[in-house]
Amino acid sequence: MAQETFEVAQSETNTIDGSTHDVYINNTLICPNMTNAQFRGLMMNLRDIAVNKIDERCVSLTRNWSKEKERVYTWFGQTDEGLRRALIAGLPRLKAAMLELTPGKILRYDDERAKTMSCVPVTDNGNNDASVCKPDSSKRIICLYSHFCTTAAARLDGENKLKNLIHECTHFTDTFDSVDTAYGYGHALQIWGKMNPTKTANNADTIACYITYAEGVDLGTDLQLCGC
Repeated sequence: MAQETFEVAQSETNTIDGSTHDVYINNTLICPNMTNAQFRGLMMNLRDIAVNKIDERCVSLTRNWSKEKERVYTWFGQTDEGLRRALIAGLPRLKAAMLELTPGKILRYDDERAKTMSCVPVTDNGNNDASVCKPDSSKRIICLYSHFCTTAAARLDGENKLKNLIHECTHFTDTFDSVDTAYGYGHALQIWGKMNPTKTANNADTIACYITYAEGVDLGTDLQLCGC
């Protein structure tokens, strides 16, 4: 039977009798409904989908702006040239950051791991999905909470892992340095954007929905069936 192997520690030996190096391995599943190997595969597949979606928006912003204006207005409540330039500049940075994600950087939140971060993450309250530590942006670490595991993989008109993954990467200071002024994934967030157009350009969920939202589209079915 094939067995997944991965490095858990590095050590050096010496000539002192009885010298030992203890390695503690946390085998807790990141998500209880799949193995950690399956979870890591799913996250990397979602990362690749996100990169493709970012590329689509970049092409539309630069080559088909007259049509893209409608989608931009839907989420940001504005279509001025300053916003367009900000998106054209920020989306490639977001893509680059997402390409730096590796399975080892998408972690299950726990109290011990929190001690290694430069800021104190919000604890798991059963409703939050993920968090990043902005001062640690260059490390590209994303901490996941239990609720993240309950969301669909990539059902694009509802709460989903793909949108949440992009959401967290927009928080990195060298992508959009986004904030969480308003949360949402559908029409309520669209209405908020039109009522608050000056607050949308760096709102994480607004950017993530602009990139991914599509009515009646589910890109996660095959990913979930194969468990990869």
